[in-house]
Amino acid sequence: AWAMLVARICQLYPNAVSAVVVEKFFNIYTKWNWPQPVLLKPIEDGPLQVRVWNPRLYPHDRQHRMPVITPAYPSMCATHNITNSTQKVILAELERGSEIMAQINAGKKTWSDLFERHDFFHKHKFYLCVVAATVSTDEEHLKWSGFVESRLRQLVLKLEVTEGVELAHPFVKDFSDSYLLDDVKPEEIINAYGTLSGEELLSKLRKPEKDDKEKKQIHLTKLFIGLDINLSKTEGQQGIKKLDIQYPCSEFYSLCKSWTSFNESMHLIQIKNVKLYDLPNDVYIEGEIRPKKVSKKRKKLTSSDQLKRVKSENSPIANTNT
Repeated sequence: AWAMLVARICQLYPNAVSAVVVEKFFNIYTKWNWPQPVLLKPIEDGPLQVRVWNPRLYPHDRQHRMPVITPAYPSMCATHNITNSTQKVILAELERGSEIMAQINAGKKTWSDLFERHDFFHKHKFYLCVVAATVSTDEEHLKWSGFVESRLRQLVLKLEVTEGVELAHPFVKDFSDSYLLDDVKPEEIINAYGTLSGEELLSKLRKPEKDDKEKKQIHLTKLFIGLDINLSKTEGQQGIKKLDIQYPCSEFYSLCKSWTSFNESMHLIQIKNVKLYDLPNDVYIEGEIRPKKVSKKRKKLTSSDQLKRVKSENSPIANTNT
């Protein structure tokens, strides 16, 4: 899809140098009237009995948020899996790229600023960590983790319609590890995996080597979804408002366990809530500074405040409310 987007810019500016193509890429797609499709050539009908992308004919095609249409027959939408959250992320990044290009042209920034590393593991306060584990061979784990990853979009779609969730941003890459099962239960490893607090246990485990193929192993893959949450109360509502994601998670569990090759004793899955400051170290590269939790200092009471508090606690009104 990205290659077709660049190709469309090259069609519009056939004689432009690469720097101009990059600048026009961000400027044009920032202002693009989505869901107007990006086309490299007109859509053609052919003799084969195959479905061609047509939003006038197919209601499902009308739901595509940022359609980029393949030029070869039969034409299809290469961006059919874009959700509401991923559209927000893409548009925000296009806008950011356009602003950086404007500053590069003004001499305030350099090209290296455009290619800075992502800040995914810095920008969200809460994350969901989906752990897929296999107590079997590495080949079997590739099948299981691949299936779970292919269904992650369904979890994102269900999270987006959950009250209180403003954005569910899936990270594009996974993280994998393998450990030998000596005296530790698989459940203990899964519970510790994917968090900073669990790394103490994981550091004591041995990782398999070439000669350990016959030994019992557990293979794990973790996937992250960044959450932006808004739990603002409605008028007249009292108490603490909490986010309930039990339904989308249970639906995702059922979907993954419906895999035809699923074996409960071999294939395991867990979804856990991980706060920003409890993210594991392996999501950060060497030299990257991880976010630190800022401890809130309690405000010291002045002598006048202490007198006021004592007076209020001893007042008849305060006593009648206790």
